[in-house]
Amino acid sequence: MLEVHRELLLDEVRTNAYRDAIRRVVTADSVVLDIGTGSGILGFFACEAGARRVFAIEDQHSADLAMFLTKHLGLTDRMTVIHDRSTNIELPEPADVLVTETLGAFGFEERILSSVIDAHKRLLQPGATIIPQRVDLFVVPVELPVIFERHIACWQRSPYGFDFSPLATFASNVIYVTNIESSAFLASPARIISCEMATVQSVDISGQARFEATRSGVLHGFGGWFRATLSEDVVLSNEAPITSWSHAFLPLEQPQSIDAHTPIDLTVETSDGKTWRWSGTVGSSSFDQTTWLAAPPCRA
Repeated sequence: MLEVHRELLLDEVRTNAYRDAIRRVVTADSVVLDIGTGSGILGFFACEAGARRVFAIEDQHSADLAMFLTKHLGLTDRMTVIHDRSTNIELPEPADVLVTETLGAFGFEERILSSVIDAHKRLLQPGATIIPQRVDLFVVPVELPVIFERHIACWQRSPYGFDFSPLATFASNVIYVTNIESSAFLASPARIISCEMATVQSVDISGQARFEATRSGVLHGFGGWFRATLSEDVVLSNEAPITSWSHAFLPLEQPQSIDAHTPIDLTVETSDGKTWRWSGTVGSSSFDQTTWLAAPPCRA
């Protein structure tokens, strides 16, 4: 647990971006709700900015770190740490600022949508400021032979003389986290989903993008990343490999050889980042992948 938060705190791009955004919106009258507080650092930034009261929520045992540090820093008069899911709690007064860094490599994996929607209904004042204001997802067709071989094609052989090839289907319906260099791009990146946190009403969101291949190659799947607008002039993204986040890789079950100018259409759907589906066409061929098929059905 400590090691995870050490890595997060060492990510100065991430941490300073949130600090800057908090400084821009928090005042001496602010009541701040911090969902997914982790070590408590964003709540401490809110106190530093002068917040009258901070409610820091964490459902993992890192809440114990945040409680310990809140006492150590002498902030218990203004900051309250609650060890629970935000959807289970009640607040003694509604917050006028919500800050949350529940962002995964592809934006929504840590269920930011459901927690923000619930907070809107029960925990925030009307018109409350939300950090991040908006989360955009970007995708790009990629050629990743080494990653595809490591995670998917390896199952298509017969280790120790046994046929494991059916497992390649399950492996191709997993979203992997890896670093993707721009040299792997087969087209220009495109924004596929844009989500305004002040107005989002459903955890089920989707988007489409169309690409034209800029070179020939083998399409192994799609790279993905997020861009979070924290406040009006503070933007945080994992597009470049300078943060603690890596990129998402959405593979195809069957790689497709393409030529320059090949049209590629992609639809991405998610339900609160828990399940994903990516489908579309590559020229005249179609594909349809979903994390619902990431493992054999449980018969227990």
